[in-house]
Amino acid sequence: MAQIKTNEDYKHGKKSRRRHVCRQLKTIALIMFAYIRYYFDLLIDKIFGLYYNSRVKQVPKPPNKLVLESATSLVQKIRKRELTSEEVVRAFIDRIHQVNSLLNAVVDERFDEAIEDAQNLDKEIAAGNVSDEDFHRKPFLGIPFTTKESTSVKGLSNTFGILNRKNEKGEFDAEVIQLMKNAGGILIAVTNVPQLNLWQETSNPIYGVTNNPYNTTRNVGGSSGGEGSVIAACGSPVGIGTDIGGSLRIPAFMCGIFAHKSTCNLISTNGLTYRTGKEKETMVVAGPMTKYSEDIIPMFKVLLGENVSKLKLDENVNLKDIKVYYVTDPKDPLVSPMREEMNKTMLKVVRHFSQTLPEEPELLNIEELRYGGKLWRYWMTQEPNANFNRDLTNREGEVNSLVELLKFCIRISDYNIAVMLNLINGLLPNENAEWVKEITNTLHNKLTARLGTTGVLIYPSAPWPASYHHTAVLRPWNLNLFAIWNALKFAVTQVPLGLSEEGLPLGVQVVAAPYQDHLAIAVAKELEKTFGGYVPPFKVDK
Repeated sequence: MAQIKTNEDYKHGKKSRRRHVCRQLKTIALIMFAYIRYYFDLLIDKIFGLYYNSRVKQVPKPPNKLVLESATSLVQKIRKRELTSEEVVRAFIDRIHQVNSLLNAVVDERFDEAIEDAQNLDKEIAAGNVSDEDFHRKPFLGIPFTTKESTSVKGLSNTFGILNRKNEKGEFDAEVIQLMKNAGGILIAVTNVPQLNLWQETSNPIYGVTNNPYNTTRNVGGSSGGEGSVIAACGSPVGIGTDIGGSLRIPAFMCGIFAHKSTCNLISTNGLTYRTGKEKETMVVAGPMTKYSEDIIPMFKVLLGENVSKLKLDENVNLKDIKVYYVTDPKDPLVSPMREEMNKTMLKVVRHFSQTLPEEPELLNIEELRYGGKLWRYWMTQEPNANFNRDLTNREGEVNSLVELLKFCIRISDYNIAVMLNLINGLLPNENAEWVKEITNTLHNKLTARLGTTGVLIYPSAPWPASYHHTAVLRPWNLNLFAIWNALKFAVTQVPLGLSEEGLPLGVQVVAAPYQDHLAIAVAKELEKTFGGYVPPFKVDK
């Protein structure tokens, strides 16, 4: 017997149909927005290309091929007395002299002192005072390295790119610098950063803009952009970067090298900008930046110090036991649509694992991934002693956002447009704290349930390779692809995967659950072995 529909049934049906229509209209609107955004982004590149394309330069070949080698290879040659530390240090210093006028990556140096350090070590080795055990305890013995200018190095520039700190020098070595020195590393220079490290391009009014070695009209990323540039150009074998919203991985992607953002709260933050190392919970991590994957774990172990025992970095990873997941598009409406070459890069990785692993890679569709930018924006406000306006004054006052924006408009501000965007961001309504905590917890639980102790997630790095200088201002939220993993405090390795048709680096992020850093690094090594990894920004003679 048919049921008779009441007025309430009709009303409910009408509401249901209305909701369905609204969902359809929303979907159509998002598709149209993505379509418009895609062509808007192409237009931006076309316009900027008209200005920049006649100005393209690339770094020249190095006169000494030694600078193309990994730190791991070089230290073995020093141990076997095939090379001296002085030869290695001088080779990288000479390379910096050769390329820095093009790149503007290195902003202060201790070249003479570094050569003296190397000479003293060579004398000890020649006298038989350095044993194989010493090389084992000090995995970077005699190897030069660099770090970003915002990481304190005694006697070297430490301005954070803000005029209030112009001429400021580091008063002590940050703990990560001391750890590298204790491991035998010889610091040779510090490299450029954005103002207060909070931008995805490396530029400030003290030192200017840093250029990409693959194409000097292109962005190097930020905030460890000077590091990415000098390492890719073979001016340094390895470097120490930091990461609060992609600051290791964005430059590594744009400059075609490796970087690892570790599980949070394991590496000391002492001496990183204003941080003291006493912060209990923070998204900030220091981490290794390298041309080759074999240097990641040795350097990572050094930076971890006593916390190395909390990870499984010596565990042999059988790739056959790894479950691979992937995301081609997190559907974040603030992120630009992916271009074909980035999708092809992702799919060639998926195809490789499809052919080599017993279990097929699985496409993940997790709705909460679309909120990455909102999550990160909230958690940035929860950072210890977080006050961007105060930090801009070197903590001697506090910038008034509206006044500073007005000063910028009449060209009398001490800060660049990246700072203005950060000030505007601070004026916008705050994210709802309860909602953010709920979404963060939900997303964290969903991902850890999938990844567990045997899974990794292949995740896009950017909608396209390194863009023209200053275009990040017109699409600032593309950093959400990186920042989401800071908000969740997951482990991530940025992996280079060759060059685009324009000769710019391609790559993906390999994500692992907290404390499963070894899985991400193992997959990075597999991808390097399969696809070649780092490709120099100059032709290499065979």
